[in-house]
Amino acid sequence: MKLTVRTYATPSAIESLSPEWRTLEKATPEATGFQRPAWRICCAGGRAAPRIVAVRQAKKLVMLLPLQVESLWGVGVACWLGEPLAQYGDALALPGPGRAEWLAAADAEIASWKDVDLVAMTRLRVDGVLASAGAPLSLLKPAKFSAPYINLDVASERRSRSVERRQKKLEKYGPLRFETAGTAQERREAAAQALAMKRQWLRDRRRFSASLSNPQVGENLLALAENGALCAHRLWAGDRLASVELGVKSAGGYRSLVGAFDIGMAEASPGHALTLHMLEALAREGVTRFDFLPPADPYKMLFATGASPMGALYRPLNLRGALAAFALAQLRPLAKGVLQAAAQLGLSLETAVERVRQVGAAFAWLAGVFPNRTPRV
Repeated sequence: MKLTVRTYATPSAIESLSPEWRTLEKATPEATGFQRPAWRICCAGGRAAPRIVAVRQAKKLVMLLPLQVESLWGVGVACWLGEPLAQYGDALALPGPGRAEWLAAADAEIASWKDVDLVAMTRLRVDGVLASAGAPLSLLKPAKFSAPYINLDVASERRSRSVERRQKKLEKYGPLRFETAGTAQERREAAAQALAMKRQWLRDRRRFSASLSNPQVGENLLALAENGALCAHRLWAGDRLASVELGVKSAGGYRSLVGAFDIGMAEASPGHALTLHMLEALAREGVTRFDFLPPADPYKMLFATGASPMGALYRPLNLRGALAAFALAQLRPLAKGVLQAAAQLGLSLETAVERVRQVGAAFAWLAGVFPNRTPRV
């Protein structure tokens, strides 16, 4: 049957696609919630522009790649819609043997975009749609980049005992109260509280987060919580908010996006206590897997019953794209390390960012040596 491929780039065109998009998400067994239409909020008003690739067979939507295009150091890069907030990237697709053919058709469409030098498909699960379609993923190493998870039907008795121990530590601050934010206003309030707590923790630990330190990302987080794309849970100790969790719930899975706690209660592990309450509540709602998302930090591994490997796929469309792929895969992690090391040494964030900016400017100059569209490599 004949395949047709179309790129949706204008707000009205993307909105017209939304009903089919939502239907395909429900029909995709590997969907994580980060591929839903709501994530286009992350592109509104920012430097990235949504660009959705839809593959149809006999006029039926069979695959969709939700992408965004941005200019990075003067290079056009296509990446997943909603980055950096969307923590998993992937296509949506109907199950079946046609996925490899559909992906090839989508890839040909993307390769025709004149303003894109590199397709950077990162944050890929090895059990996702692209992997099933035969995409040659590069596994991320070391293993800390895997995604820990908990099967909620495992060790429930142990978790119940742990809830009791955590409760005793926190109860000195007052009676504990666990709640799920039910209204749009409550979810937005919880998101604002989580942001404030997380940013305070980053300042106290002298850590840097490229996403949470960005005001635009914060606004996007609030909007996603308000419209229900994110759910929120809170744990109170008396009148004091002990911990907040924002996450994405899709089918039988829950994915933990932002966890934050009152640093004044750190010795009582309020974040752990909230997680344990959430595991019981989510299990009652029919959730079977609690996904911590990468990386595999030690506190996550205390709970985890397993971990999923992660991968990435860089597709340079020309020499400029090949250079950008090297920068993203090799230099960007190094830049993050520079920022973290500078913070630990007590250097100002402004000074560290300026050093990284200078490296980016040098890269932009080097990329400018190459023509805008050179033969694909």
